[in-house]
Amino acid sequence: MHPAIIVGLGGAIGSIARWGLYELIPSDSTTEIPWNTVSINLLGAFLLGIIMAISNIYLINPDITLFIAMGILGGFTTMSTFGFETFYLFDTNKTYSAIIYILLNLLAPFTAWFGWKATHSFIA
Repeated sequence: MHPAIIVGLGGAIGSIARWGLYELIPSDSTTEIPWNTVSINLLGAFLLGIIMAISNIYLINPDITLFIAMGILGGFTTMSTFGFETFYLFDTNKTYSAIIYILLNLLAPFTAWFGWKATHSFIA
């Protein structure tokens, strides 16, 4: 099966799982922190670490790893990949690259904000 289909099918499952869990975790209106999203992202990062370790130790079929890691967990959360890759860089003594990688990823909220503002000004 083509890798794009493998990732796409897994991504659909992960996205639905994210939505379901998001709906199940109560949100507290007294705080500005979206704890349900934080919980999902931390869980996804934790699960990716487990999957990558199992895949590495037991030499799991690459298609299965692709389906779970990039597909399901990629659809579940992109934070899992960011977390795994950051600590992989630290673990392989690429500290400078890890710091730059973190800083670059911190631009994502500003990029999202810019896209929102630009779209809003074109439509409004």
